[in-house]
Amino acid sequence: MTVAAPATLTLAAIPYALTTHYMVLPVETSFNWDEMLSYVDDGQWYLVAFRSRHAADADEDTLEALDRAARESAMTMPGFLYYFMGIPLAMGECLSFCLWNSKEEAAYASAQPEHREAVKRGLHFFEYYTLEQYHITKRDGEISFERVQGHGSRGAHGQHQHSH
Repeated sequence: MTVAAPATLTLAAIPYALTTHYMVLPVETSFNWDEMLSYVDDGQWYLVAFRSRHAADADEDTLEALDRAARESAMTMPGFLYYFMGIPLAMGECLSFCLWNSKEEAAYASAQPEHREAVKRGLHFFEYYTLEQYHITKRDGEISFERVQGHGSRGAHGQHQHSH
């Protein structure tokens, strides 16, 4: 696969949550997107959000180490723009996301060994998870989100579900 050179997008602000319960609310209304993209020219980007609930007996140290390794790998990949590492609520709900220049670059990064290791060793620590994927578009100063079909999820009872 051929991917573009690393993006030069400079965010006007660091992404931050507008509410302490962002992990159970829509990603498009829970963060400071208008502020982040205020000085950015019109364009389109790709967002992958990982929404989950940590199991009560999850090994948080292992999850954090796996997440850190995957994040550090992603930061070296072409098209990487930003990684937001969520902090779970007391009941375990969590949301993290990665902002990319394109869907193709995100897919390339997800095939890297560190990401694959995080998936292999970490998914059993979640009661459920979903991947939410969006195209974020800025046109004439307006920001919009379009949900893209995802790869899948695992429900609360451990069954795998795939979206089409």
